[in-house]
Amino acid sequence: MDRSSDGKGGRNWPGATGGDGREAKPATIDALLVAIARVRAEAVLLADRAYEAIQHHAFDPYRQFCEKRAEHAALVSVLRARIGPKPKDPKWAPAIDLEDSSLLRLSIQACVKFAFALSATPLMPLGARETFMHEVGMLQAARAQLESVKEDEAVASLLGELEMALMILEEVVEKAPAFEEF
Repeated sequence: MDRSSDGKGGRNWPGATGGDGREAKPATIDALLVAIARVRAEAVLLADRAYEAIQHHAFDPYRQFCEKRAEHAALVSVLRARIGPKPKDPKWAPAIDLEDSSLLRLSIQACVKFAFALSATPLMPLGARETFMHEVGMLQAARAQLESVKEDEAVASLLGELEMALMILEEVVEKAPAFEEF
């Protein structure tokens, strides 16, 4: 399988050999940290765009936000695997944790905004149920992750927002038409 975009042998993917036969160097931890910060910044912009679009019954920007969130989660996973349990630089693990928690906070706060916008919509479009069932799952996973540190005042506030979003989204999912109904 050719992994290159130019069809010349796949020298652009990690671990591939360069044109001179040498193996390409993998991305550094610092470069991956910069990439994950860039992806988070893009997710912030997409969340704003998605909120505006949802008010006009357009869900594509929301789906793009979800894809960016998945990209961020993949980078976090790669970074955690790359640094291992005992990182060489003690700043790496807290930086990754901060990125992870920043996107989690963004996801919950964006979901609250989306849920309020959706709750004001009397008729849901076909596919809204399936779209937002995924979001209910994300909120439930976030709740489980945050329960262990709920004594922190900021986390307790975030859990309150999460519970409100979850309650509204469950109502939205319930009133939205399902694909199998058509």
